[in-house]
Amino acid sequence: MKRREFTKTTALAAAALSIPNINFGKAQEEIILGHDKFKYKIVKNWGVDNLVNTPVADCHEMVQDIKKRLIFCTTETKNNIIILDKKGKLIKTWGNEFAGVHGLTLFNANGEEFLFLTDTVKKEVYKTTLDGKILLTLKYPYESVVYNNPTQVPFVPTETAIAPNGDIYVADGYGSSYILVYDSNGVFKNIFAGKFKEGDDKLICAHGVCIDTRDKANPKLIATSREECGFKTYTLDGKHIESTYYKGSFVCRPVIKGDNLYFPVIWSEFANGVDGGPAWQSRTGYFLVFDKNNKLISAPGVDNIEIENGKPKHMHQSAKVKGTFMHCHDLCVDDEENIYIPQWNSSKTFPLKLERI
Repeated sequence: MKRREFTKTTALAAAALSIPNINFGKAQEEIILGHDKFKYKIVKNWGVDNLVNTPVADCHEMVQDIKKRLIFCTTETKNNIIILDKKGKLIKTWGNEFAGVHGLTLFNANGEEFLFLTDTVKKEVYKTTLDGKILLTLKYPYESVVYNNPTQVPFVPTETAIAPNGDIYVADGYGSSYILVYDSNGVFKNIFAGKFKEGDDKLICAHGVCIDTRDKANPKLIATSREECGFKTYTLDGKHIESTYYKGSFVCRPVIKGDNLYFPVIWSEFANGVDGGPAWQSRTGYFLVFDKNNKLISAPGVDNIEIENGKPKHMHQSAKVKGTFMHCHDLCVDDEENIYIPQWNSSKTFPLKLERI
């Protein structure tokens, strides 16, 4: 075999090892996931041909732009940002300096789109063009007063959300779990929540945030409190409104599409049973779909939603998706309501695509 052919064959074999393994050898049987009107089937091998030239590490988040392109981030510094079409065909890549790229938010300002990235290694937030030009950088927020010592009050931003007026909400998910607010120019305005507070408005691992404009007259902020298996709602100036908890569901980022609220669940179990090791080693996960009133209506990746005293019981990953749903870190709902799931710590697999049926 010629060296060029051997190299290509080896690369293809390596890429094949990263293909999720949900019954791909059982060709005829389609696995349907979900409940009620929100049901999905997995699109086998979506995008994995790109792994030869565009490897991934942890795939954290994904968005869709107005051109219907899918943009996702990975901690692989050969190509931090990967842009695809809906068929999984590579369009372009950029970025090799973001070893901790984690949050990826898209904001449309009067027809012009921008990305907001968080980096948990550099501990910074960046506003960029869709081509990667950095326009704004947010660093350790000394101006907030609360953050006065990086050792005692760590700042490790995980996510951003952008209000209609351009205000930037930064979730310090891996640091001190505050929500920090800046104007569109990066000038500090406000701070609320945080893990050091007492009461229901505190956040423990404020991993993800989004702006909820489903009630256009009363926009709100939704933030996850991942270690509490819940999410909390605030006014845009930081007043706590309500808290919602789902036992066992370690939710990452809230995503709104139309009237519905979605959450990826990064894990739901301990590694080896109830007390058998850290939950983050379990490689479980699924996602949740809520209606306009934030009532749970579907949990793709879970067999049954069992209700007890008016609330869902501890949910467990279905055996159907074991080895395929591995730490669902984010989800993107495209213009046809298909779902894409980037995954953390999943053996360098490409994001999954699930087709709405």
